[in-house]
Amino acid sequence: MAKKTMGGFDILVDLTSKFVEAQKGAWDHTAWLNFLSDVQKKGLELSDDMTDNLGLVLESMKKFYSASTAIKGIETAMAEISNSAIDYFKKTKGIWDQSQWETYLNNVQKKGIELTDETQSYLGEVFESLRGFYTVLSPDKKETKKTAAKK
Repeated sequence: MAKKTMGGFDILVDLTSKFVEAQKGAWDHTAWLNFLSDVQKKGLELSDDMTDNLGLVLESMKKFYSASTAIKGIETAMAEISNSAIDYFKKTKGIWDQSQWETYLNNVQKKGIELTDETQSYLGEVFESLRGFYTVLSPDKKETKKTAAKK
């Protein structure tokens, strides 16, 4: 089982963002296996469910990255998205409503990251996949799952 700390979430968000960026949104099975090895070298043990969730996070980040390559300073954008995602999940505990999501998007754009309708949609997919991973790692995951199920 993975470390039950939000530090694990922070590490995974950072690693996934850097991986997608380094691979320029395209990788093969060997790169995937190397990525999993790198995650484990950071002290994070991955169950099958966690590995599946991690794959979903990477695939959603790949879509966002591919749609965002026209953004000037994509590297900065990926880093900002990762950092702001970590902060957002800590603040919301993985649960948010439409108003909070729109506020988040406005804050990202205020930092100079231009988001089209397409990239906003893909960013939403990134956050939904991160929610699954956050739920697995969250110390209060039972409460997070209950509240999310009510939505």
